[in-house]
Amino acid sequence: MTNKPLLTVAESAEYLSIGVSTLWRYVKDDIAPRPVKIGAATRWRRSDLDAHIENLSNRTTTAS
Repeated sequence: MTNKPLLTVAESAEYLSIGVSTLWRYVKDDIAPRPVKIGAATRWRRSDLDAHIENLSNRTTTAS
């Protein structure tokens, strides 16, 4: 995967190692970051996904 700053739903799901429907469910349940709309396009900021991963990592580390 390239280092694009904005990712499609499929790229975002792959980046998080989850399925597309799971990503949408996580967004709905406020577990994953919300996408941004650019015209008709829906994209996730890579920086938002990285922060989400870091947050999950910190929760796992402190829970141990």
